[in-house]
Amino acid sequence: MRNGITFVHSADLHMDSLFKTKGHLPEELLERLRAGTFEAFDRLIQVCIKEEADFLLIAGDVYHEELRSLKAQVHVRRGFEKLQKHGIDVFVSFGNHDFTSGTEHAVSFPENVFLFESERVQEVPFYKQGELLAHIYGFSYETRVVKEHKAQEFQKTGHPPYHIAMLHGSLESNTDHDVYAPFTLEELKRTGMDYWALGHIHKREILSADPLIIYPGNTQGRSQKEQGPKGCYVIEEQEGEWVHRFQPLHSFVYESVTVPVPPLENPNELERVLENVKHHVAESGGSVMLSVTIEGSGHQWKRWWSSGVMDEWKDIVNENEDVTEDGWVWIEDVRLDERISWTEEDLHGPHFTGEFLKKVNEADDEALDSWLAPLYDHRKVSRFVPSLNEKEQAEVLEKAKAVAVNQLLGSGDDGFDHT
Repeated sequence: MRNGITFVHSADLHMDSLFKTKGHLPEELLERLRAGTFEAFDRLIQVCIKEEADFLLIAGDVYHEELRSLKAQVHVRRGFEKLQKHGIDVFVSFGNHDFTSGTEHAVSFPENVFLFESERVQEVPFYKQGELLAHIYGFSYETRVVKEHKAQEFQKTGHPPYHIAMLHGSLESNTDHDVYAPFTLEELKRTGMDYWALGHIHKREILSADPLIIYPGNTQGRSQKEQGPKGCYVIEEQEGEWVHRFQPLHSFVYESVTVPVPPLENPNELERVLENVKHHVAESGGSVMLSVTIEGSGHQWKRWWSSGVMDEWKDIVNENEDVTEDGWVWIEDVRLDERISWTEEDLHGPHFTGEFLKKVNEADDEALDSWLAPLYDHRKVSRFVPSLNEKEQAEVLEKAKAVAVNQLLGSGDDGFDHT
């Protein structure tokens, strides 16, 4: 018997994330944010039912950190019970955030749910109408960190029509995230699996079309680092043809916009600028947590920011937003990108500023590490300084150059985006 297969691939639900940095927001909005991961999960369950999926895959980080609140566990159990009533199985692995030794499971799941609870890769048979349709392969993190190349442990067994693997990890070459359970595409392809259901990276990405190797991303964005639509993938195979469809699940999205603004005579004009931005974003539909960057020139921007008037106008513009209804747009922060009147080409030459730029541009990773070392080694400051990937290091270096050059030129412009 082989009449195709349909399943839903999700990962990184991070149920009951606490949004710890959002304490300054109104309680009504905080409640909407806190509910986001639960609402995304509910939509995930509805997608499975609507698509008449054979099963649901959740490739790690169902919960957030060791915080497996009873509320989150019961909510997940009830969702799985709904799937059980529709004959839909569930396969769950745990990742670096909800590793199995972190907290005991207080809630038991129904019989349609299989939990990968060992760090040893194992296969689980999936039967449809009494016949073997697929082997599902996976493992879970027992501790927060898994550094081994787990992909090498995946071995096809038996002869079901489909072999489907779940892996919570990252490409060995990925420098944007902590590299756990690293793998290469060649390692995955050598296993001969029909489909790789990945998790850990919160940005959806199709790494390979043959075989399909997919990151679905997380189901609900939780900060400006996780912008855009979030959801899951519906996967179908019929007569040798694999089809994948992204299905949004989010309750709201994070977005950022940059707005060039001509010189303003009065800070009251900021109200019009911010209202126009919100109106433009609202036209796309859906609810949005928005970060606005204003591009402008002139010293008034710094005065308005340092005096707090820009934040005041942001708060005033947000006051009339009804976050209890769908389609709200909330300006989370307003940043400044002050246009500076110099270019590096203009400043290169046999003078102090030119020599300074030359030395900075010649700096290698070792030099940058030595410049940042006092921050990371400081007993009180180090815990507030996040680690930086290569892209972030380059951005910091560029901003530092702007700060120094503007001070050297006497402009008083510090070159930073202010939040």
